[in-house]
Amino acid sequence: MSLKKKVVLLFVLFFSLLASIYIYADLITNKVVVLEETYYLLNKNTSQKQIISELRTKNINISYINWKLLSFSHKKPFIPKAGEYLIPKNLTLFQIQKILQTGKTITRNFTLIEGSTAIDLKNNLLKNPYLTGEIKELEEGIYKPDTYFFKLGYPRSKLLNQMKRAQYKLLNSIWKEKPKDFVLKNKNELLILASIIQKESGHIDDSKLVASVFINRLNNKMKLQSDVTLAYGFKVNGKNITRKMLKSTNSYNTYKFYGLPPTPISYPGENALNALKFIKKTDYIYFVSDGNGRHRFSKTYSLHKKNIKLWKDSTNKDK
Repeated sequence: MSLKKKVVLLFVLFFSLLASIYIYADLITNKVVVLEETYYLLNKNTSQKQIISELRTKNINISYINWKLLSFSHKKPFIPKAGEYLIPKNLTLFQIQKILQTGKTITRNFTLIEGSTAIDLKNNLLKNPYLTGEIKELEEGIYKPDTYFFKLGYPRSKLLNQMKRAQYKLLNSIWKEKPKDFVLKNKNELLILASIIQKESGHIDDSKLVASVFINRLNNKMKLQSDVTLAYGFKVNGKNITRKMLKSTNSYNTYKFYGLPPTPISYPGENALNALKFIKKTDYIYFVSDGNGRHRFSKTYSLHKKNIKLWKDSTNKDK
């Protein structure tokens, strides 16, 4: 055989081989290997052989040769990223690699509920298995109630910093809109009063009226006389407040002391804080529960006593 024919034969064999590889790669690229939606946790420093082995245990049948062959077909070097994955049903091997390469991991969320306390927040953060890191004792009021999103292994301290920044951004925007003759001296007092409003009422309309009552009381040099501050000070349910507690020197006893308690008593949400943004002007000095999740407001103590009787009657009726 002449040299020319040998060269031609080699070219034919070479291109035949390339064509076979292309056809084979195309075949495995389009072959579905995921029969059902599958959760997969890829730890750091896991070898590709180990990835294949772990996926096989989840009924995703992959050969090492096919995996390596397709790993060279990506535009960027194929480097799987650690994290939690939810591999959808009917995916091909190439699509699995694409998900691992781009790091399309599961997004988790954590919700701080309005009116929660520092104890609640710390317990819930430590119970969340998808967050990492230790946390110290937490301050009241300074974290914004909301839902926050994160990836597996996100530090608790970083999540707290997000919450803190969000709360102070809201706090600053409200403080800028304060009235010129505002009775509250600083943003910390704003946060304290908002935390009391939050515990007194979760209803937006009631929150505005509750805010007006407390502002009126502060302007008139009256005690706040709030059950929720006393309950916080003694760490009891508001229904369990006793006469002895009302006479106590607990620093959160707003029946005993004038002005605001020393710290916030909860994490106030936007409704409670916004109730202090544009103060609703009223002549109300008193309020009491109506027994149905709302409140009755009054300008005089005589009407307040009647409202208390209505509340007691509704409470007794439900027993």
